[in-house]
Amino acid sequence: MIERAPGATDSALVEAFLIGEPEAVRTLDGWIVPVVRHRAWRLGEAAVEDLVQEIRFKLLKLFEAGAFRGNSSLKTYVQSTAKYTCLDAIRRARVRRAEELTEEHRSSPRDQPDVELERTESLRLCYRVLSSLPEACRRLLRLVLEREMSYESMAEELGVAMGTVKSRLARCRDRAVALRAEFLGGRR
Repeated sequence: MIERAPGATDSALVEAFLIGEPEAVRTLDGWIVPVVRHRAWRLGEAAVEDLVQEIRFKLLKLFEAGAFRGNSSLKTYVQSTAKYTCLDAIRRARVRRAEELTEEHRSSPRDQPDVELERTESLRLCYRVLSSLPEACRRLLRLVLEREMSYESMAEELGVAMGTVKSRLARCRDRAVALRAEFLGGRR
C-alpha cells in the first residue's frame, strides 16, 4: 500500500482512482484486501481475487454516482463497502447451497417409491451375486471397489504379477456377470 502524500484529500484519491492511477488503486487495494482476506470469511484464494475485483467495480460505480460524500474517512467507506460485499457473497453462496440441497431433496429416491424399490432390489441382487462368488474374487473386488486400488498396488499387496491381477479380475467379473444373469433368469 502506498501512503498518501500529506495534504492529499479523500476526494483527490477518489478522482485518482476513477482515472485508474496505479498508486490510487494500490492504496484502495491496501484497504480492501485485508478485509476480504479476514479469516472469518473462510474464503479460498480464487474467491478472494473475485471479491477484490467485485469491490473495485462497486467502488467505481459508487464513486461515479457521487455516493461518497465524506461523512466518514475514505478508508472507512472503502472497508465498509468491502465488508458488506463479502457478507453479500457469503449470503449468495448459502442461498445457492440451500437451493441445491432443496433440489437434491426433491429428486430423492425416497420420495419416489418405485425408484426406491428398484434400488433396493438392485442392491439385493448385488449382495446375492457377491456372496456367491469365491472368497478370492470377493477379496479382489474389495480391493478395487472399496479401497480403489490400482492394478499395480493390488499386485504388490497380493505378491503376484500385474498381468495375473488383471486376468483374475477379468475372470471374477465374468463370473459375477454370469451369476447375475442366472439369478435374473436370463434377463438382463
